[in-house]
Amino acid sequence: MNYLTQIPVIESIDVRRGHTLLMAGAVGPVWRVTQGVFKLERAGLEGQTLVQLAMPGDLIGVEALCAEPYAFSVVALVAAQAQPLEVTHELARYTTMAQGFLQQQRQTCDMHRLRTGPIVQRLAHLLTVLGKQADGRVLEVPRKELPTLKEMARVVDSTFETVCRELNTLLPERKQPRTRIATAWASATPFAMAA
Repeated sequence: MNYLTQIPVIESIDVRRGHTLLMAGAVGPVWRVTQGVFKLERAGLEGQTLVQLAMPGDLIGVEALCAEPYAFSVVALVAAQAQPLEVTHELARYTTMAQGFLQQQRQTCDMHRLRTGPIVQRLAHLLTVLGKQADGRVLEVPRKELPTLKEMARVVDSTFETVCRELNTLLPERKQPRTRIATAWASATPFAMAA
């Protein structure tokens, strides 16, 4: 048995956009994101505060390895999946904690890129994050599957209107070619002129 890998407890769980996977203060296993993006939030004086985003391959709830309750509530930013992991051996615990530490550094850099610089760059980076797959590929997320404009504005620390305008720049609507609709008049044979 390879102790460097974690054993999945069960198959991945599907979580719809806007639904909660974990609540802060609850206890449970470490999770691995297998698809989509989750937002990690902490309750503050003005409601929930966005702390980080977790992408495919990322671990969630590593604090559970320290016998601590979950530090953050975890909500799907887009339709997502996560898989609970069983980490039973000391070497697997150490490896998982090391992965969590390295991931923390990357997530901090991601949040910096999402919160600073020109809005078009922040929004473009968010679209990249949302399209990231477990195998490292980045796919285009269909517009209808993106988070709400309000949620995207919250992630990139901007206004709803600015995100709407810049998103239209980055993802212009695909104009459908106009097609003529056949009507009874158009498909009828022309009248013959009486001689």
